[in-house]
Amino acid sequence: MTTILVKNVSERLDKELRKLKAELGCRTWAELLGKLVESERSRGPSKDRLDEMRMGVEGLLQLRTVVSSRWKGRPSVVEEMRRSRRHDAY
Repeated sequence: MTTILVKNVSERLDKELRKLKAELGCRTWAELLGKLVESERSRGPSKDRLDEMRMGVEGLLQLRTVVSSRWKGRPSVVEEMRRSRRHDAY
């Protein structure tokens, strides 16, 4: 079995690690390290969430295509500012 030596750990961090080890019910430091690594892997978004995000991006890209196809002339910042101000006046 491999041994890991960790040096120069502050007292505060050492206390936090010992507390975490006790809270998670780990008997050894290796168990704690394994649980920490496993919890980091499981933090990513789920497959369902990734699918929802992908559908949202595709919908936004389709909306961009529709808006761009209906745009009159070249878009300009000045014209959009004027148009937005007129919209706010109503």
